[in-house]
Amino acid sequence: MKQQIFKYIYIGILYVFFSCNEKIHQKDGMFLIDVVGSNVSKQPYLIKKLVPLETRADNLLKEYLLIQSNEKGFFIMDKEKEDAIYHFDRNGKYIGKILGVGEGPDMLPNIHDFIATDQGLEVLIGKGEKSEIWVYDHELRLVEEKEFVYAADTFAKLPNGYYVLYGGYNKPIVMQRLAIFDPLGNKLEEYLPNDYKNDVLPVGERNFNVTEQGIFFHEFYNPELFEIRESELVQKYELDLGKYAIPEQYWELDWMQGFELINSNGFGFVSHYFENEEKAFIGVNIQADQQIKNHQIILDKRTSKITKRITGQNDHPAFSQLVGLMDGHLLFVAQAADVLNLDRNRLPEPEIKLNKDDNPVLLFVEF
Repeated sequence: MKQQIFKYIYIGILYVFFSCNEKIHQKDGMFLIDVVGSNVSKQPYLIKKLVPLETRADNLLKEYLLIQSNEKGFFIMDKEKEDAIYHFDRNGKYIGKILGVGEGPDMLPNIHDFIATDQGLEVLIGKGEKSEIWVYDHELRLVEEKEFVYAADTFAKLPNGYYVLYGGYNKPIVMQRLAIFDPLGNKLEEYLPNDYKNDVLPVGERNFNVTEQGIFFHEFYNPELFEIRESELVQKYELDLGKYAIPEQYWELDWMQGFELINSNGFGFVSHYFENEEKAFIGVNIQADQQIKNHQIILDKRTSKITKRITGQNDHPAFSQLVGLMDGHLLFVAQAADVLNLDRNRLPEPEIKLNKDDNPVLLFVEF
């Protein structure tokens, strides 16, 4: 299996743009972005559309949601419960609870992750040291069960039908953090070896962001950002996290000592990374002083201009939970109470029927 990570080389004119920006530097042929040192913009996000998710007694959702969509609507799993997938139409009307977790007929043993496709839904099931992907059509008929000899937490599907699975920092169960398989379950490539000395704290995260341009990948302990093309892992950027970078000493300690080290110093980790033709979005959580703030960077690839905003529980909380890029817009999951606290002049519809305890609201924001 190949272990080399192919580095992406930008065209010459883009190099000229980036070399003129003091917050973007060259390091070993890779563009290095200064996350902490970039100036914070005072320009607010422009909200283009709001979709309140209908609230009923049997569909109450909390804060951390996994959201996918296709022509049939939004499919949402509450990460705190992981009991089922909740189906809403494109206007937020509740359709019902589907693909429940349990031991009954037609139920799933668990749901680690899922995606929505043009044909229906595909669900990642954990089976010990193996994984399965159950494929459903639009009518929720089980079409196929695919088996992969790899323990994955999350996955994405490439345009050529290949699957990319992520097992994370979970040595010795997973010795390569990323693996690419064909639709029959044959492993084609694997990347990112778990070759650290001691065990580290495994982290459950969503590692893939999908746009029309491609599949983009990040991971918790890694300041490098990647695009996945066919069966290749292509490095795109590296992040300079300053004093919040994970120190080399961390990898020499056991997981408890290591966590105490980075927790006392404060640390940063990537939350999102994706691109379209014109821009790139990079989200980095900085955990320090007993709070987490999300540094959200939008990079204009045409001009090299960086726009950074910082959100958190006390800083613009309506924009602290990003889903990704959907319909050409940034999609945030905002708690109803936080939406009600927004300036009405910033809303596309100033009169919104919403109670503070309602289900979250989907905010579509200009990218």
